[in-house]
Order: sequence, then structure tokens, then C-alpha cells
Amino acid sequence: MPAAPRASVPTLPPAADGAPLARALHARAGIGIAAQVVQGRGLAVLRMRVEQPALVFVARGIKTVHAAQAKAVRALPGQALVLAGQQTVDFHNEITEGAHYEARWLVFDNALLEDAGYRARAAEHEARGVAPAAARLLAQPSRELEDAFESARLGLCAGAVPDAIARLRLLETMHWLLEHGVVLRSPAVRPDVSTRVRTLIAGSLADAWPADRVARELAQSQASLRRRLAAEGTSLTQLLTDARMATALTLLQATNRPVTQVALAVGYESPSRFAVRFRHRFGFAPTAVRGHERSP
Repeated sequence: MPAAPRASVPTLPPAADGAPLARALHARAGIGIAAQVVQGRGLAVLRMRVEQPALVFVARGIKTVHAAQAKAVRALPGQALVLAGQQTVDFHNEITEGAHYEARWLVFDNALLEDAGYRARAAEHEARGVAPAAARLLAQPSRELEDAFESARLGLCAGAVPDAIARLRLLETMHWLLEHGVVLRSPAVRPDVSTRVRTLIAGSLADAWPADRVARELAQSQASLRRRLAAEGTSLTQLLTDARMATALTLLQATNRPVTQVALAVGYESPSRFAVRFRHRFGFAPTAVRGHERSP
């Protein structure tokens, strides 16, 4: 799941087989994102950008993560995965026993990694040889971690929970991860131009984002912008397309919005054009994400 859009939908209980599938997505700026992801069929999602660290509990199916220059990590139901931010990974979500795939996500805003108390404890762990990992399996997560995870997730979902309390709940989860020997990476002090562009466009993917606007927002010329992005192996068009498609995938997995609404949310007035672009990017149609839900 990539960086989520500014969206919120009602929280639903886990779905039983044959019941309407439960999806939920809630985001609070500067704090984090809670998502319940459901897929109606197994899919491989390649080259997904993960900007912020995340904790994923698998409820149904199997999730495998391939991070660059790292061994694949595979999580079964009841297990958890920790993903570092600012990396590109491949996801393989498998369905077992004829059910659907379901996982709960908690995404930590990078601002939380700069919390003084967390940084002090993380530094102690690093001094003992605990290094951040691109992807880490928690085969037997403790009850305390699970409880903290659910409290943080529900805190983001509940509008009555103040931001300060929601923030503390996510920090508590991060501290329990330290007890499991997991240190979350701090963001780069000087992010590259690609990261700055992704951050800029993330909240307004329905906008056109011409090169002159992006260059102006980043206080550089269009020529300099193109040159720097080319040196990083990408382009503005590629970054914008990837961000739109990644957000579209998240909306399909973690909300029940119709495909036409998803297309509009990421800047496509034509659902057919959106579907073509989506299939070109992922290798499957938008409707494939929800799979068997189209069947009687």
C-alpha cells in the first residue's frame, strides 16, 4: 500500500466468507494512515513505492514482499511484516482456501520518527547492533504489540480521538516494535528530487501538474528539474503516473468506491482511459482487485 490520499471511510468489522468485504482507509496528516486492505483474488503488484514505514498484519491469505537487494519476506495469517520507508518493493498477495486476501496496515508518518523519545531509544538499540531492515517478518508478534497496533489503528479511525492521543498511540506501537528488535528508519536529511516531487503531488493527484508548476514549487528551472530527475532514472510523467496508479490501487484495495470515482480521484475523467493506464502499469484491470465480488 502506497501513500494514501486524504480520504476516510467508515470502519467495518472483518468480513466472513460470503459477507460484504470490509475495507477502510483513514489518514491524519503528520500522524499516519490506518487501512484495511481486501483483494478478491491473488495478485502480484510490482515496483510499488513505499514512502513511509509501515506495520502490516495479515488476516487472510499470504503476503510476500521482495525488497531491493534483500531476501523475500513471507507472512502467513497471524504474522506481521514491517516495511521501511523510502523504498520500492514488489508485493505478492496470495489467496488460500478459496477465501479472499485481507491485511491491516498502519503507516507511520515520517515526522514520528523524529520524536525525541523514540530517537533516543532507537539509538540505544542501534548501538547494540540492531540495524533497520527493508522488510522484516514478525512470525510471532506479541499480544502487547497487537494490542498497541489495534489501539493505534482504531485511534486513527475514530474521529473522537484527538490528534495528540492518536499520535501517542502510534508512538507506542513504534516502541513495542523496538522491543521486537525492529528499528524504523529516519527519512533522508536531504531527500532527492524524486522524493520531493512525490511529496508535492501526493495530496492533489487530480491536478494536472505541468512541469512549470512543479519546477516553480521546487524553486528551480524546468531544465534543472528534468536534468535532475533524469539523473535519478525517472521523469515527471513517470512519477505522476506511478503516484496516480499506486493511489488508485490503494483506493481499490482499501475502500469500496466505484472504479469511476477512483479514476476521478487520481485525475482521470475517462474511466476507460484510466482502466487502460491501470492495466498497462500493473498487468491487470482495476476490477480484478475486487475479483470474485462481481460474481453472484
